[in-house]
Amino acid sequence: MIYFRVASQVGQSPDWKWRSTPLTSIQALMGFLKTCGCARKSSVRVFFSSSLENMDEMLSRQNNGLVSGSMTAEQFLTKKSIHSMDIVRLEMELGSGRDHDVPYEYVHPTYTPEVLAWTKLLAKVRNGELEP
Repeated sequence: MIYFRVASQVGQSPDWKWRSTPLTSIQALMGFLKTCGCARKSSVRVFFSSSLENMDEMLSRQNNGLVSGSMTAEQFLTKKSIHSMDIVRLEMELGSGRDHDVPYEYVHPTYTPEVLAWTKLLAKVRNGELEP
């Protein structure tokens, strides 16, 4: 599921502040953007994430001038699509919400073709045909 949330800049402040609660559909987001009454769509940003917990982090990143999962409302209204794989990729690159920092733990395969493939690789390493 993709979550959306809208933020805007108030007055001359460079900081972004939440204007909406979390939204769970493009239709709800489009309805909010139509009714929010913002004159300048460039001063409104649409944030998106695969989890609610990441939303505040994205806002903080944007306010600190870092990459965030967001675009201006103007960009969103012209593009009108966000792919969930792009969101997951961005979150992985930003290091949020994934287990990439957990040490890898090897588990022996139980599927026979996979066992044979590993056995062949091990034999090649032991014979000096491959270097680990």
